[in-house]
Amino acid sequence: MTQRDFYDEKKWCATCRDYVTYMMSVNHSYCAQCGERVKLFNKEDAKGFTEEVQKRKWKAV
Repeated sequence: MTQRDFYDEKKWCATCRDYVTYMMSVNHSYCAQCGERVKLFNKEDAKGFTEEVQKRKWKAV
């Protein structure tokens, strides 16, 4: 099992156009490189994630 921690996590920065390290505040997360707000996924990855969840949604036992 892989040990994960906060310092290895990344989120999508639309300004940097990459998954980047980020700083968290109470309401939002911000890119550690440029300071812009970040998202969990870019559009393509979000679409793929949603499709995968929908496929597995009815298989849960």
